Amino acid sequence: MADNPGTCTCGQCYQGWLSPRMRERLEYSTELRYGLAKSLLDTQDGVPADITSTLPIDYAEIDTAFYYLPPEIRAKITSSSSTDAGAPSGDAIYRGYIAVFKVIKDLATAIQDDDKPRGFPTISDIDTRLAELRPPATTSGAEASDHMRAPARGALGAAARAHLAAFLSAGGSGEPALDCIVDRAREELSPLGRLYDAEKQYIDAVLDGGADGEPRVACANDLDFALVRVKLGLPLETRGVDVPQDGYGEDGRDPLSDEE
Repeated sequence: MADNPGTCTCGQCYQGWLSPRMRERLEYSTELRYGLAKSLLDTQDGVPADITSTLPIDYAEIDTAFYYLPPEIRAKITSSSSTDAGAPSGDAIYRGYIAVFKVIKDLATAIQDDDKPRGFPTISDIDTRLAELRPPATTSGAEASDHMRAPARGALGAAARAHLAAFLSAGGSGEPALDCIVDRAREELSPLGRLYDAEKQYIDAVLDGGADGEPRVACANDLDFALVRVKLGLPLETRGVDVPQDGYGEDGRDPLSDEE
């Protein structure tokens, strides 16, 4: 049963608001975003240095996640030079941003010790974990939400932690990555999104099946992305309104309500 009734109609929601279908959309969105960005970085790393020095690949701007960052951080990533000799490179900042997706992925898939409904990392959970991973390790004193079990320390290597520190030093936080995950889940992985049609049958088949193979009960919370944003600590409106890959034109897409 749900931890409390809330707006749940399936009896399986975490704290009455996060349904199994919604949670799986968020987890799948996390995996997609991290996997796609990682593949871009792996491709860039495989290009000989003598080529990249003369023909840089703007891999950051290919990544949809890039457009969820505040403009000032985007500018630091795309700038080829800096007046501050001690400032981190754009490459390091971007790699640190992608490391945040890895942190969220680890938190979201952390092993649970019981069969209770599972939650999803909040802004507070993520920022607390980022503070723990930032070298030298420091903590904010805030406790992660009870439903989150942090993976073993060292899930990020030394290089990834250094990149994470560069991203945080540039003004980064967990919010842009979580915003991206939730918004892309809505746009790409739900019937509310304008990019959903191409994968509709596959996604529906995955989300309709429960762990026991039985059809999953539909819930009023399955598509309530506005509620999810509030519960996870995100602002109501996403930053990702001007993603070029979405093809909405120069004006971007209009803010959408979950009633559309």
